[in-house]
Amino acid sequence: MENMQELLARKKGVVAAMQMMDRNAHFDSEEGRVYAQTLVKLVTIEMQIEAQEKEKIAR
Repeated sequence: MENMQELLARKKGVVAAMQMMDRNAHFDSEEGRVYAQTLVKLVTIEMQIEAQEKEKIAR
């Protein structure tokens, strides 16, 4: 599992990439699919960050 700093760096990179994309692109276009995949990556990273925070609190 990645550490918190690595996850935050990945999140920052994904957010920067998403800002350059067209968020209004249709999902049936290539750009829309790439945006949706990037959004999934962002959510996954955020879930990993939350899991690590909860684990830290539980200790």
